[in-house]
Amino acid sequence: MRSQTKAVTEPDRLGYAAGTSGRGRFLLWATPLTVAGAIAATGHLFAQTLSANTAIRFDIPSQSLSAALSRYGDLTGREALYDTSLAAGRASGEVLGVLTPNEALQRLLAGTNLSARFLSENAFVLMPTAPSARQATTQEPSAAHRRYYGLIQETVLDALCQSAVTRPGQYRIVVALWIGSTGRIEKSQRVGSAGSGTIDRQIDVTLASVRLREPPPADFAQPILIVLVPQAPGVTPGCASADTAARPGGETR
Repeated sequence: MRSQTKAVTEPDRLGYAAGTSGRGRFLLWATPLTVAGAIAATGHLFAQTLSANTAIRFDIPSQSLSAALSRYGDLTGREALYDTSLAAGRASGEVLGVLTPNEALQRLLAGTNLSARFLSENAFVLMPTAPSARQATTQEPSAAHRRYYGLIQETVLDALCQSAVTRPGQYRIVVALWIGSTGRIEKSQRVGSAGSGTIDRQIDVTLASVRLREPPPADFAQPILIVLVPQAPGVTPGCASADTAARPGGETR
């Protein structure tokens, strides 16, 4: 599982908030991050993930943080999302021995003043642990902002549900979105791949056509990071709302 780092360019300042959609065999987050440079991903969104309780042998010497994260991802299948400016000039801790993925990550981040915030079992975001930096990234979003995160989730999900190619549940993907003053998605940038060039291209086309029914509220931090991953079975089909709306009269069967 060779890591291929992908970057999202031109991000703006972001705060932190997260929402979760309960629709479907997947989860969908609208998650802003604190970004000053580019968003990097270690490229394992479609890889097999090592169980959190499985201990394996790690041999990661102290090195540049980005290189160490890439090697960690190779071994565990976990995806690291981080602002490249956070990793610049930082060295990882040494990770040697038989360890669980969490134990190894804790050692890798030792001394970096960074911590991991997990989005799912196999994806996490690096956040500053210094109180001054954390204060700017963990402020509770306003009610208007929380509502708009929900609107983004609903609108993006409904758009992706319209095509069998982009229909969620069959892939994992992370996308950064920039929403304009008209509510239209003016720019989207995938971080990595959904595992298929066809799906990637169709996701890009679909998102380019999305327009929310209202513009972002004042001081809304962008870009927004959308994380779409499969969810455990046994829940309501995620595209049920879109499927219902597509039927004549919007009636359920």
